[in-house]
Amino acid sequence: MDIPVRLREWISAGRQVGKRRDLVREGEAIYQTMGIQRSGDVFVAYYFEIPEALMAVEENALELMERFETLEAALAFLEKVSGLDVLDMTPQKGHKIFRVR
Repeated sequence: MDIPVRLREWISAGRQVGKRRDLVREGEAIYQTMGIQRSGDVFVAYYFEIPEALMAVEENALELMERFETLEAALAFLEKVSGLDVLDMTPQKGHKIFRVR
Protein backbone atom coordinates (compact mmCIF):
# COMPACT_ATOMS: atom_id res chain seq x y z
CA MET A 1 0.00 0.00 0.00
CA ASP A 2 1.43 3.34 -1.07
CA ILE A 3 0.51 5.64 1.84
CA PRO A 4 0.48 9.37 1.03
CA VAL A 5 3.26 11.27 2.84
CA ARG A 6 0.85 13.74 4.40
CA LEU A 7 -1.33 10.95 5.87
CA ARG A 8 1.75 9.23 7.31
CA GLU A 9 2.98 12.54 8.82
CA TRP A 10 -0.38 13.31 10.48
CA ILE A 11 -0.56 9.86 12.04
CA SER A 12 3.12 9.85 13.09
CA ALA A 13 2.52 13.17 14.84
CA GLY A 14 -0.22 11.53 16.93
CA ARG A 15 -3.17 13.14 15.15
CA GLN A 16 -6.33 11.15 14.72
CA VAL A 17 -7.39 10.90 11.09
CA GLY A 18 -10.60 9.50 9.73
CA LYS A 19 -13.69 9.96 7.65
CA ARG A 20 -17.44 9.63 7.81
CA ARG A 21 -19.74 8.45 5.05
CA ASP A 22 -23.38 7.74 4.33
CA LEU A 23 -24.13 5.03 1.79
CA VAL A 24 -26.92 2.78 0.57
CA ARG A 25 -26.39 -0.98 0.72
CA GLU A 26 -29.11 -3.32 -0.54
CA GLY A 27 -31.62 -0.45 -0.33
CA GLU A 28 -30.75 0.39 3.29
CA ALA A 29 -29.12 3.70 4.31
CA ILE A 30 -25.94 3.04 6.30
CA TYR A 31 -23.75 5.44 8.32
CA GLN A 32 -20.02 4.60 8.50
CA THR A 33 -17.17 6.23 10.35
CA MET A 34 -13.56 5.14 10.71
CA GLY A 35 -10.29 6.46 12.05
CA ILE A 36 -6.69 5.73 12.99
CA GLN A 37 -4.51 7.16 15.72
CA ARG A 38 -1.05 6.30 16.93
CA SER A 39 -0.84 5.39 20.61
CA GLY A 40 2.71 4.78 21.77
CA ASP A 41 4.18 2.07 19.56
CA VAL A 42 0.88 0.86 18.10
CA PHE A 43 -1.69 2.12 15.64
CA VAL A 44 -5.30 1.98 16.79
CA ALA A 45 -7.87 1.49 14.03
CA TYR A 46 -11.55 2.16 14.71
CA TYR A 47 -14.57 1.32 12.59
CA PHE A 48 -18.28 1.96 13.26
CA GLU A 49 -21.25 1.15 11.06
CA ILE A 50 -25.00 1.32 11.70
CA PRO A 51 -28.17 1.36 9.63
CA GLU A 52 -29.45 4.94 9.77
CA ALA A 53 -32.95 3.76 10.69
CA LEU A 54 -31.55 2.29 13.92
CA MET A 55 -29.25 5.14 14.96
CA ALA A 56 -31.49 6.31 17.80
CA VAL A 57 -31.33 2.94 19.56
CA GLU A 58 -27.91 1.82 18.26
CA GLU A 59 -29.21 -1.67 17.53
CA ASN A 60 -27.29 -3.68 14.97
CA ALA A 61 -24.27 -1.39 15.24
CA LEU A 62 -20.91 -2.80 14.25
CA GLU A 63 -18.10 -1.28 16.30
CA LEU A 64 -14.52 -2.53 16.00
CA MET A 65 -11.30 -1.27 17.58
CA GLU A 66 -8.06 -3.10 16.86
CA ARG A 67 -4.39 -2.41 17.58
CA PHE A 68 -1.68 -2.99 14.98
CA GLU A 69 2.10 -2.83 14.98
CA THR A 70 2.25 -1.10 11.60
CA LEU A 71 0.32 1.66 9.91
CA GLU A 72 0.00 -0.48 6.80
CA ALA A 73 -1.76 -3.26 8.76
CA ALA A 74 -4.15 -0.77 10.39
CA LEU A 75 -5.06 0.77 7.04
CA ALA A 76 -5.51 -2.66 5.43
CA PHE A 77 -7.89 -3.64 8.25
CA LEU A 78 -10.04 -0.53 7.73
CA GLU A 79 -10.05 -0.99 3.98
CA LYS A 80 -11.19 -4.61 4.36
CA VAL A 81 -14.02 -3.98 6.87
CA SER A 82 -15.30 -0.80 5.19
CA GLY A 83 -14.79 -1.55 1.51
CA LEU A 84 -13.64 2.08 1.13
CA ASP A 85 -10.49 3.84 0.02
CA VAL A 86 -8.78 4.70 3.30
CA LEU A 87 -5.91 6.74 1.88
CA ASP A 88 -8.02 9.90 1.75
CA MET A 89 -8.62 10.12 5.51
CA THR A 90 -7.90 13.51 7.08
CA PRO A 91 -7.77 15.01 10.57
CA GLN A 92 -11.31 15.60 11.80
CA LYS A 93 -12.18 19.10 12.93
CA GLY A 94 -14.36 19.66 15.96
CA HIS A 95 -14.25 16.31 17.71
CA LYS A 96 -12.57 12.94 17.56
CA ILE A 97 -14.16 9.91 15.98
CA PHE A 98 -13.11 7.63 18.86
CA ARG A 99 -11.20 7.57 22.13
CA VAL A 100 -8.16 5.35 22.38
CA ARG A 101 -8.69 2.87 25.21
